[in-house]
Amino acid sequence: MQEQPLLTQAELEFIQHLNKKPAPSRRKPAPSSELLVDVGAQLKALLAYCAANEQLTIEAHVANQRLTFTAHLVEDAHQVQHLELGTPQIFDEGPASRAWRLPLAPPVALRQRNGKPSDLWVHELSLNGLLIELRARHAAPEHFELILPLAGQKPIAIEGSLVRKTSGGLLAYRLDPLDKRGSERLQQFIFQQHRALHPQTSQG
Repeated sequence: MQEQPLLTQAELEFIQHLNKKPAPSRRKPAPSSELLVDVGAQLKALLAYCAANEQLTIEAHVANQRLTFTAHLVEDAHQVQHLELGTPQIFDEGPASRAWRLPLAPPVALRQRNGKPSDLWVHELSLNGLLIELRARHAAPEHFELILPLAGQKPIAIEGSLVRKTSGGLLAYRLDPLDKRGSERLQQFIFQQHRALHPQTSQG
């Protein structure tokens, strides 16, 4: 049986084309939650090819943290294509990678549907969990459906399930999956707060 080549002729020609005229990056993109990538023409062609055919992610490693951006191919009013970086997911790197936790100081009370504060106060928040203080004598709920206030934004309806009690007396809750809009808003809020706490990640 004849072996199939690893790359098609078209793919080989594309790679050879990229290697002919490497061009340096002209300028760095301004820091933003959504960035347009301005790079050399050949590298831009490669990134555009990848973004058009597969999900493309770009990672940055800063101070034991990993920021993972999803890149999208967009077209402006002049029909010029650019790579746009969305709001990143942030992870702490170590023996085990985990979603970065945003410390809330002072803690924020989750609210009931009628707007009244609940007995659950959030000390740390990530994309998939919360560390909560119970300010009541009754037992911690196994599951809750409450409203999470966000500074400068509309609140988000969230649901959480109890995982464990920590050695510090706080309660770890797993955050149930949000809808697409809620997930994007929470991710953007956490990134904005991360930039305020770690301005070095935004320096170009």
